[in-house]
Amino acid sequence: MESQSDPNPSDVISRDGVSASSHPWATAAGLEMLLRGGNAVDAATATGFALAVCEPAWSHLGGQGIMLVRMADERETVALDFYACAPGAARQGMYRWIESPTQGEYRFWTEDDLNTTGGLSVCVPGTVCGWLYAHGRWGRLPRATVLGPAIVYAARGVPLTSRLAAAVAENRDRLRRSPAAAAVFLRPDGTPRPPGELIVQADLARTLELLAEHGSEPFYAGEIAEAIVACVRADRGVLAGDDLARYPTELFRVHAPDAVGFRQHTIQCAPPQASALLLHLLLLLDGIDLSRYRPLAAEKLHLLVEAMKLAFADRSRHIGDDTCVNMPLAGLLNPSYAAARRALIDPGRALFPGAGDPWAFQSAPPDPAKMTVGVASPAGDGGCTSHHSHVDRWGNFVALTQSLGDQFGSALMVPGYGVLLNNAMKLFDPRPGARAASIAPYKRPLSPWPTLVLRDGVPVMALGSPSGTRIPNAIAQVLVNVLDHGLGLQAAVDCPRVHWSGHELEAESDLPGDARDGLARLGHVVQYRHRRSPWFGAVQAVARDPDTGMCRGG
Repeated sequence: MESQSDPNPSDVISRDGVSASSHPWATAAGLEMLLRGGNAVDAATATGFALAVCEPAWSHLGGQGIMLVRMADERETVALDFYACAPGAARQGMYRWIESPTQGEYRFWTEDDLNTTGGLSVCVPGTVCGWLYAHGRWGRLPRATVLGPAIVYAARGVPLTSRLAAAVAENRDRLRRSPAAAAVFLRPDGTPRPPGELIVQADLARTLELLAEHGSEPFYAGEIAEAIVACVRADRGVLAGDDLARYPTELFRVHAPDAVGFRQHTIQCAPPQASALLLHLLLLLDGIDLSRYRPLAAEKLHLLVEAMKLAFADRSRHIGDDTCVNMPLAGLLNPSYAAARRALIDPGRALFPGAGDPWAFQSAPPDPAKMTVGVASPAGDGGCTSHHSHVDRWGNFVALTQSLGDQFGSALMVPGYGVLLNNAMKLFDPRPGARAASIAPYKRPLSPWPTLVLRDGVPVMALGSPSGTRIPNAIAQVLVNVLDHGLGLQAAVDCPRVHWSGHELEAESDLPGDARDGLARLGHVVQYRHRRSPWFGAVQAVARDPDTGMCRGG
């Protein structure tokens, strides 16, 4: 992240700040806030609401997320954890588990897909609480201004992108179950709306106007809350009004992120059950000189993959919701433990190591009142998430990852209010017996990885991605491309990626032939997949040079 007199020409460059998201209209909403004199939090809030309108398959008001905020004048990073929680009435045995048809797959299947579709899959949503808390605490512009673009988009309509149209077609049968959702996304004859057709969401526009005028209260304790509960209960769900009412006061979390050193920078990430994996992976890589290789050299990709194997082996044994299970976070983030694990990597051949013992590298013993992880946790969503990153002219940064779970979440839309509800219950383990990821009232599932990068205590970069367990690997590879290879943001994001999370090695199909041959010689069996965002992550990154004030995005 050194100052560049001639920045990479493919990066977006501005002195007034940059917003980066996966939809141009949502990015435009963030840019509008920056041009109006708003800060990065205003831009992030506007973009988040706009994405709910423009990309409703991947994030919505009834979803969840994690947000990192770094205000230049506060000199500390704040993590907002507004991830969805299991309802108070959630319990083990609420689903009938069936064995996954895919050998070794982490996803937990249930009879009639009740943990993925419909009312019984809905967790207590946190998105509105998190966004409006952030805006109320740090925003500069009026709430009505920040929600303005999303209101206009919903009322006047947005064209259906080919990506969203494909998601509608794929989920047609699920959307038909909800008359409100079917009216928005399907034609009267039940067929999916085609790309380019205008999607008007008048009910959602009305909901956004209520939030602009009254804040989050109607969503958690007013008319919207009542409509949400009625919608879920009518479809056999257990979400209650008390669950929504207690979210802003008891379930919403504000805390400091976790951090490690990497390439003379500080990398911050949240929440703990997410940061443990990404930051441990970066510690493993920090002791390997990757800058000596070309960005796509087989030898370098081999070392990346072997580090991923070590990190994910520990994930399956040690990482879970730290409020419910014993997680040796201090051990996982101990450089000495990373060095011991790194020593297992053979630069000349592919290996398959098991989990290590990070407990031996921390002073605090396991809490006898908590469960030990010891089993694989659900893999998380497969790309059904949105991430956006923002930096403003003053050097304030935001990294925000938001999700519904699966595409369109539960596929339930609240009648009269246009709110799509999450299906985060699918992230819990429905199998009989007490397990680390078992269902419990107000428990949190594993969640995403928004990331900030600091140099000498000053923020210089924010990034994140959708795509479940592919998120930490995507983030790590972009960081290596920037900090080790000196690539610009867009080039770092565009560079073909590899992925390992416990089952098979995957790589993007545009990986060069010499890299393919080299990986095969080293013993890797690779599944090549066509580049299809966000299969390998769809990273959104922004940066700012603190010396020149120049902002970049990719």
